[in-house]
Amino acid sequence: MAQQKGINVTGHNIANVNTPGFTRQRVILESNAVATTTRLKMGLGVKADTVIQYFDQFTTKNIQQKTSALSEYESKKSILDYLQSVFNETSENGLNKTFEEFWNAWQDLANNPVGVPERTALLQKTSHLCERFHQINEDLLRTKNEMNTNLDVSIDELNIFTRQIASLNERIVAAEASGTTANDLRDQRNNLIEKVSGLIDAAYLEEQNGAIMVMTSSGIALVNGNQSWDLERTGQEIYWNDVPTDISEKLSGGKIGAWMDLRDEIIPQYMANLDELAGSLIYSVNDLHFQGNALDGSTGYLLFAPNPGTTDPGDEDDYVTHTPALEFAGAARYIALSTDVERQPGRIAAGTAPGEPGNNENALAIQALQDATLLIRKWTYQRGTDPLSQDQSGTLDEFYTILAGEIGMLVEEMGRSQSFQQTMINQLNEIRDSISGVSLDEEMINLIKYQHAFTAASKLVNASDEMLQDLLSLR
Repeated sequence: MAQQKGINVTGHNIANVNTPGFTRQRVILESNAVATTTRLKMGLGVKADTVIQYFDQFTTKNIQQKTSALSEYESKKSILDYLQSVFNETSENGLNKTFEEFWNAWQDLANNPVGVPERTALLQKTSHLCERFHQINEDLLRTKNEMNTNLDVSIDELNIFTRQIASLNERIVAAEASGTTANDLRDQRNNLIEKVSGLIDAAYLEEQNGAIMVMTSSGIALVNGNQSWDLERTGQEIYWNDVPTDISEKLSGGKIGAWMDLRDEIIPQYMANLDELAGSLIYSVNDLHFQGNALDGSTGYLLFAPNPGTTDPGDEDDYVTHTPALEFAGAARYIALSTDVERQPGRIAAGTAPGEPGNNENALAIQALQDATLLIRKWTYQRGTDPLSQDQSGTLDEFYTILAGEIGMLVEEMGRSQSFQQTMINQLNEIRDSISGVSLDEEMINLIKYQHAFTAASKLVNASDEMLQDLLSLR
């Protein structure tokens, strides 16, 4: 019977050689208690005491921790790869290319300030530039909003996994109450723990009765014994167990941490800096255009529409006055041709002298903005804190080039981090598999060993039976 149990455990290992997360098992054989008859001490054979797992707790915990980081980097990189394509400057529709066409149109107008075709082309290039700002802003905003959808999916998965862990806790405690180890149930639970790690940075603590406690790295309880608590997203906030207190700032790591970092930190930062670029362009161009003279000598026209949120032409946020706006929020969304010049190319202020239609000084001044050093506000966002800003000197083109380059560098950083974490996990998996994995060669050796022992034990039973028959035949 003992050898038969060994064969059963070996068969169980072989059957699960390709089962993810399976930990190989081994039956522990112990000799039975010695029977004493007079001066002789006779052994009473063998018993299958227990079935153990070759479980490497240290390596498994390390894999769970690094799975959280790997999942975070993978999730961020997948979105940043897309954002990098949004800012793709190798295409004909890149913002840098559109900017260049806009400045060239002003140069063409300066070369022929009375030319209607040049003025019409300038309006078209300006409109195209506005559309490109709109497209980038819309792509960023749509991606930002999609993070909430991703959060919902990940939170639902997390709630399912924590409920399953709580259920397994209950079954494991009941199964191990008799002193045996619920190996297969523990494997199922470890698989779920690894899945939870892929969703959020979490900590685990096993209690004496075999149940585990699961909590976030900041200490928010997710599982305790046979009890679990759900997370739920409402708007931009995340709540725990229906308690009306936002805990989103306390969640990090894994997919959930990645989606929130992208939604609340990375994408808003790029949107804010894109707004600063658009707002600085509007303010700088409008400031000069407002003072220049149209083809008929009139003045006071805007090239770009003012901030739609203001009605006072002298408001410091309307991108017209000589005092830069306190903040250009929404500029990339609202940038557009003003009604002053829309379909009215004659109102483009190319000159600085009324009564001199051939004057091109204002067109040259606006074209010179391409190489002018400006102070442009640069924003930095960090989840859980207020955004910070500082003035950065440079041209409009340089500001955008740096902005697009930062996305590329962030993608490279995420790629390197992802590659490093994947390498570490692969190495840890190799270590764990060398201890916990099923080796078919080893199991075949064990199978032969148990089979021979079973055959020998059978012969022993036959020999004992024959001896007993001989004794009985003496009558």
